[in-house]
Amino acid sequence: MILDQVESIGITSKTLVRTCLVFACATVIALCATRVEPAPPSNPTNQQSQIPGGILERIEKQGCVVLESKATVCKYDYRFDGKAVEAISFRPPGDGRFPAVLLIPGYQRTAQDLLPLGARLAKEGFAAVAVSQPGFGRSQGPPDFVGPKTIATLIAGYQKLRLESFADPARMAIYGYSRGGMAASLLVLQLDDVKAAVFGAGIYDLKKAYDESTLPRVRQNMLDETGMTKEAIKERSSILRMEQLKCPVLILHGGKDVNVPVSQALTLRDRLTELHKEFEIKIFPDREHSIGPESGDLTVDFFRRKLMPTTTPANQP
Repeated sequence: MILDQVESIGITSKTLVRTCLVFACATVIALCATRVEPAPPSNPTNQQSQIPGGILERIEKQGCVVLESKATVCKYDYRFDGKAVEAISFRPPGDGRFPAVLLIPGYQRTAQDLLPLGARLAKEGFAAVAVSQPGFGRSQGPPDFVGPKTIATLIAGYQKLRLESFADPARMAIYGYSRGGMAASLLVLQLDDVKAAVFGAGIYDLKKAYDESTLPRVRQNMLDETGMTKEAIKERSSILRMEQLKCPVLILHGGKDVNVPVSQALTLRDRLTELHKEFEIKIFPDREHSIGPESGDLTVDFFRRKLMPTTTPANQP
């Protein structure tokens, strides 16, 4: 009946079929040509979690929770510039001052995503504080793509940790992944007492990252949050000031990273080599933005070697 009605207005069934086929083919071509952007990894380091279920709820209710390893995990929120900042602290068992690490998550991630790494560090004898960047989780304020306001907020968290009775101010370190890696690379240039840092999948040259990105969403975020002005690019490009670097760093990156091209890590490598800076680099040729559990292993090993040079790993004779 429908075909009869169609034919009555001058369209034959063959024409209708041909039209539908053309439309279907055009739709398939358009869908195939559209790039599907990957979602940020839920946990970039894919740590084997030693965190019991319900810990976040218990932290919210009790303030602190003691893990099976005897490490203590606490809510560590603070305020900076009149805004709330979400943070979680990790303290090893026992008394004394421990080497301390500021942990910085990436885009759309929060301090909660670093619970497994923080717990592992605490088990290994490191104090740590994970801080959500402004605009993510419960940290207030618009995101500024690791601009001055984000850096100031993170410095406040770093200084707060440094003053804790359980932190050794002579053995401070920073870890960051993705936007957090970018933040870590900027922080070490402003803080004189950092003794070691890990940069995971970070951006070190904002202009290069913008020009090379194949993800429209990433480029739009950069533009929206920074304006991509000359001043904004300079503020956020640590590679332009790496002569100020004073501590050894570990660079981690996936060779097939689409979110942040591996060229960022290689460009930083070349610059640090030129400046004769102390650094280590590990590229995972077949990994994307989320490297996997090796990232956590290398991070712990690096901090142990740089902050606990006389300590022998438990599995070594």
